Amino acid sequence: MRSTLLLALVALALAGTLTITSAASPFAATAQAAAKPLKKGSKGPRVKKAQHWLGIHADGIFGSGTKRAVKRFQRAHGLTADGVVGPATWAALRRAAHEPSGGATQRASKRGRVRLLQRRLGIMADGVFGPATQRAVKRFQRAHGLTPDGVVGPATWAALGHAGISTVLKRSHKGAHRAPGGLPIRVRRIIAAGNRIADRPYKYGGGHGQWEDTGYDCSGSVSYALHGAGYLDSALTSGDFMNWGSPGRGRWVTIYAAPGHVYMVVAGRRFDTTGRSENGTRWQPDARSSAGYVVRHPPGL
Repeated sequence: MRSTLLLALVALALAGTLTITSAASPFAATAQAAAKPLKKGSKGPRVKKAQHWLGIHADGIFGSGTKRAVKRFQRAHGLTADGVVGPATWAALRRAAHEPSGGATQRASKRGRVRLLQRRLGIMADGVFGPATQRAVKRFQRAHGLTPDGVVGPATWAALGHAGISTVLKRSHKGAHRAPGGLPIRVRRIIAAGNRIADRPYKYGGGHGQWEDTGYDCSGSVSYALHGAGYLDSALTSGDFMNWGSPGRGRWVTIYAAPGHVYMVVAGRRFDTTGRSENGTRWQPDARSSAGYVVRHPPGL
């Protein structure tokens, strides 16, 4: 009798354990899902929240654009730039989104808005609202039936696909001769020249007979940008660039040349005809293999 009672008590205890475990499992599954890293291909409300914190279009789909935005955020905050939103990146995004607005934070936020604007316009995203950005804004406004004043207000933001943004952006003339963020003036001129032709079509031989052309090939594009900073009087071929300038990587500008192709990296951003057909601009967000290329840089940069 005593043995039977003991067995019955053990059976009840085990049943209770199983019941508790089964009841807790949905909560454990929910917690596990909430802690799951977000990466390319992820979907859902957590992706949408991360996109909102990043200041990009929040569609809840983790695509290539979201991955690039995550990498930029990670680099800016000293995190591993792997494009994956794990616990550390999620916490940093939350802090950045909820930190109190002070002078420095407001300036950083405004630079972020300018970069977002420049990415939407398909030009070099350096965070500086200069003359090239103003021209791009005016072109966009004319194309969308807006007043082409070069000022980005709510109506222009809405046309850009960001109806929720109310920050007004316009060209700052204060200290325009200086190079914000420590960029040398010649680097800024290279960027400005690159912006002027960034969305022009690829044209074999383009830019070699005349600087202003309907399209540009790889060497014509790089030549045009360098000409804008006063480095070239005439366009070079990709083979010519293999011996031009100084050897090795530059601090601000690095040229990668091979017999059949040339591109350059300016202030961390790749200027390359390869990829233009995919995103509509020569400014490419990602690096590419430089195997087989000769590495040079403009003297002084």
